[in-house]
Amino acid sequence: MKFTLFLEASNSEETNKHLDDFKKFAANYKVFMSVSEIEKYWKIDDMYKVFLDIDESSEFNVKPMLKNIASKWLEFPNEFLASNTMDGCEIYIPNLYMITIIKNLSC
Repeated sequence: MKFTLFLEASNSEETNKHLDDFKKFAANYKVFMSVSEIEKYWKIDDMYKVFLDIDESSEFNVKPMLKNIASKWLEFPNEFLASNTMDGCEIYIPNLYMITIIKNLSC
């Protein structure tokens, strides 16, 4: 399972602070992750894109965590998406603009 976070931040240090806050939040649900990449998001100023790999032993705990990240999710066959731009969607995590969660394809 992979998360992609779109974090509002003006530099990499601020991005890392928001990322640490997100990791602490996730740890409360026993969801553990590692960062695979951080890059400046070219489409929006002051936005960073963070790629996270979720520990396989944590995957069962992800779904209960979702309702505490955002008020509304779009669910696709292999992906969940929540965004500030969706009608009726409120994201509860400060500085989180959008999040996608890719489910593992292997079963």
